[in-house]
Amino acid sequence: MSRALARLACIALLMLMLVGGCALLKADDQMWENDKSIYFTGIVEADHETHGPLVVVLYQVGEVPEPVYVNVIPRRRGVYHIGVPGNSVEGRYGIVAFEDVNRDMRYSPGEPVAVYRGKRLPVSAINDPPATEAQGLGHIVVRADSAAVQVPPIFGESFAQLVRRREESYGGHVSIGESRFDAARVHEGLFEPLKFFEQGQAGLFMLQPFDPHKVPVILVHGIGGSPRDWSEVIRKLDKTRLQPWVAYYPSGVSIGHSAMMLDAAIDELGYRYPFDTCIIVAHSMGGLVAMGSLNIATREGRVPPVHHLVTLSTPWLGHQAARLALMVPTRSPDSWIDIAPDSEYLDTLLDVPRPPGLRHTLFFGYGKPSKIVRGNNDGVVALASVLAEPVQSQAAFVFGFDEDHASILKSDAMQTLLDLRLRFELERRQTAPAQPR
Repeated sequence: MSRALARLACIALLMLMLVGGCALLKADDQMWENDKSIYFTGIVEADHETHGPLVVVLYQVGEVPEPVYVNVIPRRRGVYHIGVPGNSVEGRYGIVAFEDVNRDMRYSPGEPVAVYRGKRLPVSAINDPPATEAQGLGHIVVRADSAAVQVPPIFGESFAQLVRRREESYGGHVSIGESRFDAARVHEGLFEPLKFFEQGQAGLFMLQPFDPHKVPVILVHGIGGSPRDWSEVIRKLDKTRLQPWVAYYPSGVSIGHSAMMLDAAIDELGYRYPFDTCIIVAHSMGGLVAMGSLNIATREGRVPPVHHLVTLSTPWLGHQAARLALMVPTRSPDSWIDIAPDSEYLDTLLDVPRPPGLRHTLFFGYGKPSKIVRGNNDGVVALASVLAEPVQSQAAFVFGFDEDHASILKSDAMQTLLDLRLRFELERRQTAPAQPR
């Protein structure tokens, strides 16, 4: 066996030792179950000037129709994304879209409404959404004159619970010490993501009540991580001008799925709360999630309310060990497939133009390199991936720290420079022309 092949074998063996056989078997079951998940997407638009958001509701058809998912589009025309986990996809589905004129997140008789069948797609389509109706792209038109539309009886207590759960997931208040961020929940998110979804763990959360005078800083963890990874950053953040929000997602699902959730959360919270900009700070794979969420908005013709992206140790070109994980006899988490070099997700991630006005700060670590990872590295990720030329050339600021992949989050030097970068880009934005939404 050549030295290179021996190195690859060691990495694969190390991954098996790290995750454990039982965890891989759970991931195997969950990923096959996740393959049954379904996805609906399409354009929804009103044929008139609107006075409230468009609310898109997926429901299960039956003797007693049951709402299962709600998506809020805070504009007259937009794109809806609806994912249904694999353990609850049996049966037929329909879609109701209505203009929430009175803004109470509930359909009221007289509000413009449409009923639509939609085409169910495999969950893998999230990474490569359809572009035409023939490929499965839906098109719903909410007409001002819709009195004759027969609306299914789905707006009872079940729908109210669905809305409450969504409002808790997008903008709910949490503390870093609560049990949802414990290691056991994080482990579930990586190896049992459907269970994670069932328990309602995922979302974009606030740590304090919203303050319209402070700019949100959205903190996005990496694979196998949680908002608790940001404890030191949160503690030292300038809270006189900034308010920390934490994203939490099951890191075993596809990166495209996590990006879709982050984009939806930012878009909806931008409607519910009066903020016109925010900052995203992301670690490791979280940077791939963050960039993917910005790409979704750009592809849909929206300018996301984000003026500054900060990434720390993000593997823009993937990680060789993720490809090796595919050699094991069990099914790997979908996110591992996505961070393998030349994956379908990474192949298109950097092709989408950056949103106008977005500035990128790229931080990386170079301390405690590992002999297992080829070339210069931070102990986990090769610097050739972190410092990929297409990303580095477009970054407004690039800086390295004598830290490893994990310790960079606790580095005093990193925190000091982060504070300076956040302050500089915020002041720069305040003197720049406003970008249209």
